[in-house]
Order: sequence, then structure tokens, then C-alpha cells
Amino acid sequence: MTTVNRCLDAAKACNVDDVCQKLRTEYVSACIKPTAKSGLCNRPKCNKALRRFFDRVPADYTHELLFCPCTDTACAERRRQTIVPSCSYESAEKPNCITQIKICNTDYVCRSRLAQFQYDCEPSEISANGCKQGNYGACLLAYTGLVGSTITPNYIDNSTSSVAPWCSCSVSWSQREDCDHFLGSFTTNICLRECL
Repeated sequence: MTTVNRCLDAAKACNVDDVCQKLRTEYVSACIKPTAKSGLCNRPKCNKALRRFFDRVPADYTHELLFCPCTDTACAERRRQTIVPSCSYESAEKPNCITQIKICNTDYVCRSRLAQFQYDCEPSEISANGCKQGNYGACLLAYTGLVGSTITPNYIDNSTSSVAPWCSCSVSWSQREDCDHFLGSFTTNICLRECL
């Protein structure tokens, strides 16, 4: 019996569509190519290519790539690498989430997409599906809107469907509560968890 790898199937489906394949190739190329100076990829160029991909390719393809269900680590790693995390947002040390939010707030697009995510993915204990707005599709679209921004979220590991931005609250001091709340809007959000 062969195992089904929905993430691999999603990648194959994208490759059949001209626009999806072209823009996916663009961001993969931009995100894996090291610069001559640092030997690292050009993060702004990578994120710009990611945004182009997620803004121009229909959600039928992007959502299948980002949210494909996995039962083994090979599939989960493919899913996690969909947005080439080592370039698109990872760094040697996790930055402070409060700093990342401040950077996001200086960019109109990032700020508005974060506000949209916080609205569309607002959790609710009394809602039947865990979402205050009751709309999984809107929450997934808002989540996807953050990819390629300062606070790009991604899968935390290959064994769960837990997601979070690449940041930490370890040195937030007086803003620790705000920082924990922000990080919790990804890690302990019942609405987002039900969507994924």
C-alpha cells in the first residue's frame, strides 16, 4: 500500500498550472540563491517573491501547498519548507515579537494584514467552530496574507500542525503580556487550529 503525500500532490498540481508554476519557481529561486556578500539569501527579495506568489496564485493552489495534511515527517517537512523558512524568516536567533510587530506596523500592508488576521482568526470559546467570526475560509486567507511579511508564520515542527512567527517573548520585560498574547494568537488559537 502506497502512502499518500498530499503536499507532494499539491506541488504537482501547482506545476501543472502555468501561473502557479512560474511564480513558485520565482520564489524558490529568490529564496535559495545566496548573495555574494553574505552567503545568505536576499530576504527582502525572497519575501517579495513570496508575496507575489500568494497574492497572484488562486487560493485553491496556495492553500493546498500551505495546509496539506500530513501523517509522516517527510510530508510535514515538505509542507514546512513550502515557504523556504530558512530564508524567508529564520535567523540564528529569534528576534523579539514586540520588535517584529513594531516593524510590521511601519508597513501599511503588513499592519493591515495583521489586523485582518487578528479579526478573521479571533478565537471564541462559545462559537461552534472556535472562530468568533465563524468563517474558516476568511481566517485561512488572512493567515496566508501574513506570509512574506516581517511576521511570516510557519509550522513550528514536523510532528504537529502548530504554527507561529519566528519570534520570541523571552526578552519582552514590561511588554511580556502583550508579547505572549500576540504569540498566543498563533500557538493557542482554537480558531486557527481548527482551520488548519
